Amino acid sequence: MNPARLLQHFERISEAPDATPRLRRFILDLAVRGKLVEQDPKDEPATELLKRIQAQKARLVKEEKIKQEKPIRSRANGSMPIELPQGWLWSCMQEI
Repeated sequence: MNPARLLQHFERISEAPDATPRLRRFILDLAVRGKLVEQDPKDEPATELLKRIQAQKARLVKEEKIKQEKPIRSRANGSMPIELPQGWLWSCMQEI
């Protein structure tokens, strides 16, 4: 279901017994996929943000404020569950 179709059938959907939890899951799914709001092409690409994060982590390691992290294992097959919007990037939580 897409946002337009949801709005078109909102009254009927909202009267279903499990409407609230299903709507919450749907909205969260849209948000995670970057489809809840229009993407701003002027936004900084995720790669630039991750570079800044890595530089800051390296500085904190050098200052001995945090420990050096172990290397991250990459996904074995390289496939990702969904296609990301332009400017987004897959990353491990450890990288962030």
